[in-house]
Amino acid sequence: MGPDGSWAQIQIQMREGVHLSPLLPLGGDAGLVWIPKNGCSTLKRVWLQIQGVDCTAPGFDPHSAALPPTHWLNPEELRAVSEHRALVAIWRDPIDRFVSACRSHLVQLTNGALFAKLRSCSPDEMSYQRALDFHDRLFARFGVCSFADDSDPVDVMNQAALQLPSWIACHIDWSHHTIPQINFLGGDPSCYRTILGMEQINALASHWSKKSGLPLDLTPQHVSSDEAIDNPWRRLRRDQLSSEALAALERFYAADWAFLELAQQQLGAWQAA
Repeated sequence: MGPDGSWAQIQIQMREGVHLSPLLPLGGDAGLVWIPKNGCSTLKRVWLQIQGVDCTAPGFDPHSAALPPTHWLNPEELRAVSEHRALVAIWRDPIDRFVSACRSHLVQLTNGALFAKLRSCSPDEMSYQRALDFHDRLFARFGVCSFADDSDPVDVMNQAALQLPSWIACHIDWSHHTIPQINFLGGDPSCYRTILGMEQINALASHWSKKSGLPLDLTPQHVSSDEAIDNPWRRLRRDQLSSEALAALERFYAADWAFLELAQQQLGAWQAA
């Protein structure tokens, strides 16, 4: 991340439609462009191990650890870098990605979670009240309201899908998990050596391990599945989306599907060396 850029400012720019590709360099001639919810935890953890980072400490967070070395590139910069680095990224079915974001972050749209977040960011009661007032006005402007703590997660998921652009505009922690993938990819598949699917993450990690010559822990990171037994928010599924919600998501993520179609036309199948 550049010295003048903060993660919050980057998220604000991206939810407004700016394309910024987060690059983690690999050696002198390759790089990973990571996308939230697209095997991000697993790939960052493997990348960090290659850099010599100890990822075994209790509570270790690969996302925080990978932010400082990430280079945020606009489309022109991404094109320039692609001329001397073989870039790879993971593409995910946009609706599967949305549901994954719901399993991990949808609860943040409930009253209790929202109030707790505002409280934790406010140094005193006056600041907290100002933050509440700001969010009340913001939510009213976009026609959304936070959900009761005892809401049915399935109902919340469907309502969030129908109002996804508004929720992205209103909730920064939610936005980067649900904005279209092309905001991260940059929109031009020809910048990439290959675009892989979620089912190829393990093969990519194994390829990195072989090339690095290091004994890496390649265990996939599935945060939601670890907590699904006791948490109904973690058990949300694609088949619980209504036909209206599915149609809204198809429209919202149309550019992601177009990117995949173009990538399939331009890029050959990836083969691990």
